[in-house]
Amino acid sequence: MGTRRDGTVMPWVWEANRGKPVRENATFSLGSDGNLILAEANGRIVWQTNTANKGVVGFAILSDGNVVLRDSKGNFVWQSFDSPTDTLLVGQTLRVRGGPYKLVSRESVTNNVDGVYSFVIEPKRLALYYKNNMRYWSSTFPELNRENVTLVNATLRIAETEYEENNFHSLTCNIENGQFFEFPSIDMGTVRYNSSLSYLRLGIDGNLRLYTYRANVRGNAWSLLYTLFDRRENENGMIFEDECQLPNRCGKFGL
Repeated sequence: MGTRRDGTVMPWVWEANRGKPVRENATFSLGSDGNLILAEANGRIVWQTNTANKGVVGFAILSDGNVVLRDSKGNFVWQSFDSPTDTLLVGQTLRVRGGPYKLVSRESVTNNVDGVYSFVIEPKRLALYYKNNMRYWSSTFPELNRENVTLVNATLRIAETEYEENNFHSLTCNIENGQFFEFPSIDMGTVRYNSSLSYLRLGIDGNLRLYTYRANVRGNAWSLLYTLFDRRENENGMIFEDECQLPNRCGKFGL
């Protein structure tokens, strides 16, 4: 949320009811049974957590952006990190099994429904898809060439470096034997502004971008640190993926 003046300071990073906006006088309530419900003014339920009678005693928005329902022991009964839309926050995870496994872009700036692009974690790779069946990019790892070794999850983190004072962002991938490595083999941008408020977004054009927050800046407070498909070189002189790999960037499926 934000006013017109400070709109750039408050980006939209999660939504419960994509494609089903509510009207005036809608209600958002935590019932005595522990179910969190978004309903129209006439009582019609638009979205819910389905946590009735599961021991929920409290609701909170954590400092990392995770919306949670807790039980009496402080355990999470439900969390928004398990239902991502087009954005990964720092500490949020995509999983091969038993959890969220993909991000889905929005259709357009004005039409907020599922778009045609998806970013998916698979047992042997991370991949970008157009309309769920055309893969236009993938990242493979030598560590996964061995039999019976697969990816488990991928988490956006802020990692510490041994050779610099600054930390950097990375999408850390874990494999079944407990090893981990960074994607996509280069850092995704140094944390230069003394802030860990960052997010990775799959845009309406099918590109992946990383943004980080600059404290005490009124105007363009969010800085673009990393773009997967880009013509530019990064600060280390490494070439990014060519933007013509995007399905509709250089003509309709053209070269």
